[in-house]
Amino acid sequence: MLATSCSHAPAIGNGGTGGTGASGSTGGSMATGNSTGSSQCPPCMSPSDCSNGQICAQLGADSSCAPACSNNQCPAGQACEITTDTSGNQVSVCVVPGSLCSDVMPTTTTTTSATNGVTTSVTSSTSTGNEMCGSYVGPDISAMCHSCSGASCQVNGCYGGWWCDTATNKCHAPPTNCGSTSATTSTTTSTTSTSAVTSVTTGGGTGTVGPNGGSVASLYFTVVGDTRPPVIGDTSGYPTAIAKQIYTDIQNRSPMPLFSVSTGDYMFASVGTTEATAQLNLYLSARNLYSGMFFPAMGNHECTGATNSNCGTSGSGMTTNYNAFMSQLLGPIQKTTPYYSININDTAGQWTSKFVFIAANAWDSAQASWLTSTMSQPTTYTFVIRHEPKAVGSGAPGVNPSEAIMAQYPYTLAIMGHTHTYNKFLAPKQIVIGNGGAPLTGGVNYGYGLVTQRADGAIVVDMIDYQSGASDPSFHFVVTPAGQLTQ
Repeated sequence: MLATSCSHAPAIGNGGTGGTGASGSTGGSMATGNSTGSSQCPPCMSPSDCSNGQICAQLGADSSCAPACSNNQCPAGQACEITTDTSGNQVSVCVVPGSLCSDVMPTTTTTTSATNGVTTSVTSSTSTGNEMCGSYVGPDISAMCHSCSGASCQVNGCYGGWWCDTATNKCHAPPTNCGSTSATTSTTTSTTSTSAVTSVTTGGGTGTVGPNGGSVASLYFTVVGDTRPPVIGDTSGYPTAIAKQIYTDIQNRSPMPLFSVSTGDYMFASVGTTEATAQLNLYLSARNLYSGMFFPAMGNHECTGATNSNCGTSGSGMTTNYNAFMSQLLGPIQKTTPYYSININDTAGQWTSKFVFIAANAWDSAQASWLTSTMSQPTTYTFVIRHEPKAVGSGAPGVNPSEAIMAQYPYTLAIMGHTHTYNKFLAPKQIVIGNGGAPLTGGVNYGYGLVTQRADGAIVVDMIDYQSGASDPSFHFVVTPAGQLTQ
């Protein structure tokens, strides 16, 4: 008999449903944080965490127990989704499309803007180059990997520019030790327009920014999303080449942005091991190619891996992943809590801004009080950075309570990650940028967000492809300091 499909029960209280994600426990015991809900697709790290023959499968941003498809068929209202298990093998599991379990968010490849008359078609293509590195082969070389399906498949059986290790038939990030060898998947954009889409930069590379903020001629910064390997503990498969290219691109922008923010999940590591430290070292090897300031948000993988996990003073406490994040990423910017804010103001004194970093996986009453106080401080611009978006991450302990606090105060934009794609306005004034190197969903390419303050004070947001350097017009938008869409 087919096992129960992977779907969530309604959220209860602040804890949510238990969410999607990898458990932070070992030996088959599941970490649940302070969740008070129930889930039919519990988070997992290995097959031993699943019962009734379910598979520990990669679903959206994390891994959950889900039933296998029976002859590629699922009950009504469910879909047979091809994905990978936690060992990197291709599996087919039943999910409810669009559920929190599958963490699927809608994407569009053709978009028409009513305000500027732009119609955009985005397609993917590959080109053959030097794509061999030991047992690794690039996107255009036939191999037996099988981590994709349909139109997203490359010739080697992977997707998103990843390479196939022919020794194991598993997909990995492009290798970094073969000279100039790199994956060649790119995004080609064709645009027809009745009026040009323009951005005006007002000297964003001028000013001074340090660990506690600073002053600039205008706001001009980048956003880097989730960066982690596709399989837990696969430190050798860390997407170092992708992350290095992203930060090299940011360094080479003219003018160079003085600071960058990130949306969380820098690791996919087993709690209680040294993998977190090793993976953060790889992340830092990429981040250090950029000479500007770097302000990271905490993700669920910086706790136990489970979306509903809670670290710090609550729940799972000080895990190895949490401690590594605090020391290696927050230590250099002198932060002693996983939540913090910085102020960056106009050098001419015409405007002010604050950047508020919420740690939804380290939520407690102290953070709630801090967030209320911080949001109440008036600034011209307020940017909120949190890992889980409300649309798919309400199982994280701090999402619902932080949303309640945010709703009481004005803010310009909330920038989230967690799902490995990019989307705008899944909720009012809330966007997702999660394509920093983690396995992609939604047919997008890797890249980074670019935020620019126009001469008239409006905020322009773009997505920059990490290979071509081109912006994606389907993501381009402009908001006022109060977060209202404008032209």
